Amino acid sequence: MLKHIGFMVGMLVIALLMFYFAVSFESQYLESLVTTGPDITLDAWRELFSYWAAIGIIIAITAALFWFVLGQWVFTMNRWTSASNKRTVWLILGAAALAAALPGILLMPTVQEGGRLAWPFYLINNLVVFYVSTLLLSPSSFKYIPRGASLVRQWW
Repeated sequence: MLKHIGFMVGMLVIALLMFYFAVSFESQYLESLVTTGPDITLDAWRELFSYWAAIGIIIAITAALFWFVLGQWVFTMNRWTSASNKRTVWLILGAAALAAALPGILLMPTVQEGGRLAWPFYLINNLVVFYVSTLLLSPSSFKYIPRGASLVRQWW
């Protein structure tokens, strides 16, 4: 039981690292590229960017934790070949993590220039949080479900 809690805490650490390091870097990077209009200041826009990035990361880590709970305590597996049909569930949760970028994309205030540069950051943040969390910390029965997991497991 302690191992499972450690895996879930590890997933949360990945999300926190992504938020504190990547989002702050992205916000500073966008500061030089975004030109706001009279309706919003650049600092307010950056604050909203960080807010919507945090919402996306929270939804992405929730999807990853849900994958862990499903794999550890819900899915039953009688033979190893039955694990491969769970990839559809993993892909659906990954799509939900990517869709978590939509609120940020749709609700960010418009700016004069460079506002759309935030969109790829929302998508990449959510994808990295979900993918890396499930790639490294999936339950042992389903650890090869994420694409590329067999390559990573050679060294992990």
